[in-house]
Amino acid sequence: MTQRTVTCQADGSVVGTLPWHGPEVADDLVAAARAALPSWRGAAPHVRAAALADAARDLEGQVGTLGAVHAAESGKVLRQARGEVAGAAELTAANAELARMWGGTLAPTGAVPRSQRDLTVVERVPLGVVVCVIPFNFPVELTVEKAAAALAAGNTVIVKPPPQNPLATAAVVAVLQAHLPAGVLQLAPGGTYLSAALCAHSGVDAVSLTGSVGAGVAVAGATAATLRPLHLELGGNAGAIVLPGADLDLVAREVLAGRLLANGQACAATKRIVVVGDRTAELVDRLDALLDDVVVGDAREEASDVGPLIDAGAAARVADQVGAAVAQGAVLARGDGTADGPWFAPTILTDVPSDADVAVDGEIFGPVFTVIPAVDAEEAVAIVNASSLGLTGAVFDADWPRAFAVAQQLDVGGVVVNGSTNYRPPVVPFGGVGMAGSGREGIGFTLEELSRTRFIALKNLRPEPEDPWRVA
Repeated sequence: MTQRTVTCQADGSVVGTLPWHGPEVADDLVAAARAALPSWRGAAPHVRAAALADAARDLEGQVGTLGAVHAAESGKVLRQARGEVAGAAELTAANAELARMWGGTLAPTGAVPRSQRDLTVVERVPLGVVVCVIPFNFPVELTVEKAAAALAAGNTVIVKPPPQNPLATAAVVAVLQAHLPAGVLQLAPGGTYLSAALCAHSGVDAVSLTGSVGAGVAVAGATAATLRPLHLELGGNAGAIVLPGADLDLVAREVLAGRLLANGQACAATKRIVVVGDRTAELVDRLDALLDDVVVGDAREEASDVGPLIDAGAAARVADQVGAAVAQGAVLARGDGTADGPWFAPTILTDVPSDADVAVDGEIFGPVFTVIPAVDAEEAVAIVNASSLGLTGAVFDADWPRAFAVAQQLDVGGVVVNGSTNYRPPVVPFGGVGMAGSGREGIGFTLEELSRTRFIALKNLRPEPEDPWRVA
């Protein structure tokens, strides 16, 4: 075991340290989770609910403290970091209610001849030991989204925090652990080798991972022989279609707010703006004007709207993608396309060819607005659907029936009409199609993904029903 020092990207100052493990601890973590499973799985629903409800109250009281840690280590601006912690408390409380009230159903065996006397209960039961792999962009929210739902269902959980910014995740896990028996929830701080060892471990029953396509494919390959349930959210190259009747002021505001969330490092952010007709220049002007008022600065400062990316390597990758897009025919309408350490200024690419990398599967994880022209709605739909990263989409138009008709043609997990693709209230089933992943997240949806059905049939329990139409 070593110690990992986490620094602030804005100035290099030390935020904190925590123990850092290699793959050799995987056996002990899984053994502890399996040992704790029978009693937690068998606990009364109100017991699990009470533990989560107490944890939710504690999280709510630590919004300021945890938000500050989150902003310092991740570069997420302070008001967004606080909002994420507050949202995590709400998610924990919601899963507590689900834990309390989640029940089974009765199968309608009376609908089937020769089964009408049977009473068949359909239960939802936990999967067992669940490994949750957390990404750097929304670590607090997604730790709770996954772990609280898994715990509510009766699973035991091992949380693998992001290596870039593990402190906020570790703090959230500690808050939950204070209300849980030993071994029910564990933190596994370490690198990719520990993550791989846990995901492929024979004692693990399911994996819930949010991360890159490469990470998801690697986990799927490593666990293929076990047919282990995988709950994967792997990113997206969301496209927003701007139809001729769209309010461009609305488009600019919505796209700006959604694209700059988490400094442009959000899976569902509007990464492609597909403009139908001859209004591209007009929309670019509006975006450019709004960006003039955006404050790029230290994420710990209240006034900052955009902070540094997660690290210098991430900013360099964004710069490479912008450079490649320009080489493929795009026009740099704002910004110089270069990175300064972890900093990358908000940038606009316009006249992006529909076959450029960033217009298809080249997901840019940074504050870059990619504007792609289209002749008509049919071409716009084809451009959006050309990406295999079909997480979310959007359609802007004052003509609601036309916008709805176009929305129905998008092969993605969710579509927003006249709003940002980053629309993600916790009550919707969030997830994508294709290489964007499998499964859905959200209140109730995550719990379903991390549990399974089991039926128990009591044969011939009911009396034989009378048939009032029987002819003697």
